[in-house]
Amino acid sequence: MKDAHAYARKPIEELYRWFATEAGPTSPTWAALCRWIADTPAVSERLDALPGAKRQPNVFLGALKYHDGPLVGGPELIAWLDAHWPEVEATILSRATQTNEPGRCAVLAPLLASLPQPVALFEVGASAGLLLLPDRYRYRYDGGPIIAGREAWPGAPVLDCAVTGSPPASPADLVVVHREGLDASPLPADHPDEARWLRSLVWPGEDAREARLVAALAVAALDPPPVLTGRLPDDLPAFLDHAVATADALGATPVLMHSATLAYLERAGREASQAAIVASGVRWVSFEGGKVVPALYGRVPDDGRPHFVLGLDCEPVARCSPHGGWVDWL
Repeated sequence: MKDAHAYARKPIEELYRWFATEAGPTSPTWAALCRWIADTPAVSERLDALPGAKRQPNVFLGALKYHDGPLVGGPELIAWLDAHWPEVEATILSRATQTNEPGRCAVLAPLLASLPQPVALFEVGASAGLLLLPDRYRYRYDGGPIIAGREAWPGAPVLDCAVTGSPPASPADLVVVHREGLDASPLPADHPDEARWLRSLVWPGEDAREARLVAALAVAALDPPPVLTGRLPDDLPAFLDHAVATADALGATPVLMHSATLAYLERAGREASQAAIVASGVRWVSFEGGKVVPALYGRVPDDGRPHFVLGLDCEPVARCSPHGGWVDWL
């Protein structure tokens, strides 16, 4: 995943060719479309005029899917954009890539379960709060038996994950006594239009992933975790103070986590966020691209696959799929 200022400064053709390689392994539809966009000035020049981080390919592609536009490059798509650009552009300018991928919990839950229990779980960039529910899902590693979280009901989504290395704990051992999020624009899990946007961010061809998202939204809608409105890094110190005080009152371990969130900050914002988190005394679980968290930069070998790095308290603990489909425990 590129950072926000890369979306603002990189040539649009380069961004779409890069995204084609990112999406290619699981979404040939997006890969082919992105390559076509990079070679089609009639479309790429329109996208190049978007401001700043709105030039991120996934925002336009999500808007295209949200408005039921053609997903294949060609004259039909050019004509459709000519006719529908005002509403597409409005969606791009008003929305963000709030990909709320519950599959990441397959990687996060074992790490959270390895901490002193119970935990008070706080997430920045929480979107609809689906990652605040790791104890309400079920898990299956390498096709083995299903492991249910302590609060998972029998029909809860099953999150599959391929594993190498030794997981630090079992998701069944995770006890969450409090959960709360912070997001610049919280998305209610039970709101149909917000759910439609989240579904639009799932890449074509990833049908199982979209079904998993729908199931996780249903779980969240039954008892939505509170997600406060706030931005990083300005509102982070107060949120951290609140997290520590809440956990202390409950006799729990305070945990601050985030996934694909710090990437949207400039370098100064990342460094300020890291300093605030470290100074607060919370346990820090980060799930970001390898170049995003300052303390983890360059500390995990790149094996050629698109991947994120899972970190705990400034130490790398795993290399993993951005969406949680596989994990290499270090």
